Amino acid sequence: MSIVITAPRLSLNKSALILLVLVCGLLLTACATTTPTVQTDRECHPGIDAAVQTGDWEAARLAHERFLAENPDNCLAMYHLGYIWGQIGDRAQEVQFYEAATECGYTDDDRLYFNMGMAYADLGNVAEASRALERATQLRPQHADNHFGLGLMHQLAGRSDEAEASLLNALNLDQTHEDARLALIRLYLDQSRWDDARQNLRQIKAEDPGFEEAKALWQILESREAAEYGHPGR
Repeated sequence: MSIVITAPRLSLNKSALILLVLVCGLLLTACATTTPTVQTDRECHPGIDAAVQTGDWEAARLAHERFLAENPDNCLAMYHLGYIWGQIGDRAQEVQFYEAATECGYTDDDRLYFNMGMAYADLGNVAEASRALERATQLRPQHADNHFGLGLMHQLAGRSDEAEASLLNALNLDQTHEDARLALIRLYLDQSRWDDARQNLRQIKAEDPGFEEAKALWQILESREAAEYGHPGR
């Protein structure tokens, strides 16, 4: 029996939230579009993993803590406990156990590094978030979410060229990745690249004409373009 580990919803603390809104204009919600599985030959224990499957996080925490007390070298259990702490909402503990899992030897799962990156971002540590997400993209370069997350961290760090490249990588892998496209549009708007922003907005409109956030971005595009050139956007 293997357990399913999905990427957590990112709930930014106040300082990180303000920074992310100013730079990206995008609140990062549940980023993952796929549901990865951990390797079946590195289970914690079917009994304690069942609580993770059902979402009983307090029971899962207690069970994993007891299991680790008896099996302190089980790297996968450390990862699972970090994920559980993330679901409970304690990012510091989440990161602590992710790092412990990597130090233990659990270093080939991109989902761990993706989750670690999101947790570090929530704590306002963009440098460590970037490090984790870079590792995620190295381990699984074909996964659009990893490039999307890395793109957001580049954007937060003021690395606009790298941010654009990562977001384009995400879209090359998954043209339907709306979060990556929205982040790219906001980057283009910040750079006054009206035609690039418009092209991507048209892409979203074609796929989802009722998407409210895209409508708001159209209004921003038109108002900023009008302010610069003295005429409304096309």
